[in-house]
Amino acid sequence: MTLDPPLLLHALRTALAATLTAALTRLLHLEQGYWAVFSAILVMQTDFGSSIQASWSRLLGTAVGAALGAISATLAESLLGPGVSALTLAMFAAIFLCAVLAGQVANFRLAGVTAAIVICLHEIGGNAFSLGASRFIEVGLGIVVALGVSLAWPSRARVLLRFGAAKGLEALAGLLAALMDSRLSGRYDRQRIFRCKDVCLRLALKNRQLLAAARREPGPAGEAELLSDLLQTLDRLAEHLLAMDHAIKDAPPEGFHRHLPEELSRLGAGACAAMLALARNLGGPGQPQPKSQTDPPHRSLPDSLAELASALDAAEAKLLALRPTRVIAGYDLDEVMHFYSFYHALRSSARETLALAARLGE
Repeated sequence: MTLDPPLLLHALRTALAATLTAALTRLLHLEQGYWAVFSAILVMQTDFGSSIQASWSRLLGTAVGAALGAISATLAESLLGPGVSALTLAMFAAIFLCAVLAGQVANFRLAGVTAAIVICLHEIGGNAFSLGASRFIEVGLGIVVALGVSLAWPSRARVLLRFGAAKGLEALAGLLAALMDSRLSGRYDRQRIFRCKDVCLRLALKNRQLLAAARREPGPAGEAELLSDLLQTLDRLAEHLLAMDHAIKDAPPEGFHRHLPEELSRLGAGACAAMLALARNLGGPGQPQPKSQTDPPHRSLPDSLAELASALDAAEAKLLALRPTRVIAGYDLDEVMHFYSFYHALRSSARETLALAARLGE
């Protein structure tokens, strides 16, 4: 089993944060310092932005839960006196309020846990407000240590997002190659295309989560917006490829595309090669796809973009040359619509790739 470096880094940072927190609780003589250790482990995420969000969520939830638990326990005991009745009333009231708040604001989802702990500890002895304050301090200590370790040994969401975007481009290139093979061969490879679409969807969801974390990290706002624009471009590319998929799924194997196979093959290969070159430029591995009819050659980014622009012009020129021959009149309207839906989606993908390269170059 091979472990990815980011996974090892996350494991080491989590272990270090938990160990440092445990040592600090002993030095500070915290009576229930294990809550600080729990907090350090829970808020430590794979990137700094996500750690900030988890820390804020846990700190806010702890504060609200401690306050509601202490107030409920004190009021119930003053009304009913010590005993099971007071415990039952306090627990019901506090957890009910915490659940309502959690339903409105996700940051309050841990409030009920803290409230229950404060009420239970108060029932066996101890001032409820002191218990709530202690719980808040212990949780805060774990959070501070976790954020300190994250900041000293960072794993930035913005860096991870660049790699994620590179993988997204690779996945889209793989989907485009599968679609081009299916159209040019006349055999729709349902299983291969489904796998490619599944990979693209999973990467898109993961990248959206990383973008949310990247926006919470300190740093230039322009960098986060550039990454956001990059993901929006990937989404548009995915939409074009899905349109291609829809166009070829039920299209007849013998269609109008047979009149420009070289131009379409070159355009598809050029778009794949440019996407992979952009992926390598962003920091991804950018490995070529398996050999296929549209297997792109390994070129540098400028060469790939120049070839894609040339292939786009060649395809447009071929279509213009075919118009006077009126060869398209020999096909029914359904096939013509299938072809132009496929071609316009392919052309839009190529133009979107060129536009993305221009924006990244700026």
